[in-house]
Amino acid sequence: MTAYNPFKEFANRVANLYVVHPRVNEIWEMFDSKRVMNQAKESKTTYSHYFLMGVSGVGKTMLCEKYTEKNSGYVHIEDDGTEIDIKPVIYLNLPHPFTVLEFYHSIVKALGAPRLPGRPLIGEVKTQAFHLLETQRVEMLILDEIDHIRRTRNMAKEDAMEAIKHVANAGKITLVCVGTPDVDELRKLDPQYRKRFSPIRLDRFKACDAKFLQFLSLIEEQLDLPYPVGLADDSTSLPLALHQYSFGRPGYLVQALQEAYRILGVYNPDFNNFSGLQLSGAILKRAFQNVLGDLTDKERKAMLEEDLKQETDD
Repeated sequence: MTAYNPFKEFANRVANLYVVHPRVNEIWEMFDSKRVMNQAKESKTTYSHYFLMGVSGVGKTMLCEKYTEKNSGYVHIEDDGTEIDIKPVIYLNLPHPFTVLEFYHSIVKALGAPRLPGRPLIGEVKTQAFHLLETQRVEMLILDEIDHIRRTRNMAKEDAMEAIKHVANAGKITLVCVGTPDVDELRKLDPQYRKRFSPIRLDRFKACDAKFLQFLSLIEEQLDLPYPVGLADDSTSLPLALHQYSFGRPGYLVQALQEAYRILGVYNPDFNNFSGLQLSGAILKRAFQNVLGDLTDKERKAMLEEDLKQETDD
């Protein structure tokens, strides 16, 4: 039995830091609602779906990956002894450039099946994908990087959306399409899409307010150091600095804190002292620079202006 090592345990907590703040819980509940109601209703002809939208760094991908992990499924054993991986929720990135063939290949891969050998026809891959969706009892399909449809030049956006809608209808599953606020353009291509795809917006923390301080408190609680870090101590400049450096985006903030603790030596083989883990301004500035790169003042201003514009449009 391996002896408990508090320093390795802390390093592991830092590396796997993920905070389920209230908005994440709200969105997970929305996902749960769709799945429960789809199972309960007698009519299986129409399903409603979501477009989950937010700027880069707000945590869309992690939210979806963690939800998929929470609903990872189980192994079902048939009467003849055949084992089937039941996967109620699957997550995948859309291919770029987007093609219907590669879309079906992505579904197959996400369900753990091998790619058909050679150069299979689209109908063959489609049949394989739908067979797996039914056999593995998929209830929800999360499609990340839906922006790839907007960036694909050789396929009409309407055709791509129809292919996605067909998977939902024929597979009798709920879709969650994930992307930046710009993908709302796809949701508005057709009145039918607007009706079927409800918008969900995952926003950044727009101010260093009570909600942001609560988020920082949850981070500190999860870090669980033997002394207070003061991330949410608004009597200091630390919370405001973290908000400004991260643009209020949880993903950027978490990555920067992980990088800050790396700089402080948490992952060194000889790390054995918590007293040296002080998050000074210089350490945080260096950590954010390592995560975000050498943003100029002009680039930072442009990012903030883009955030404000999208928030105003919403």
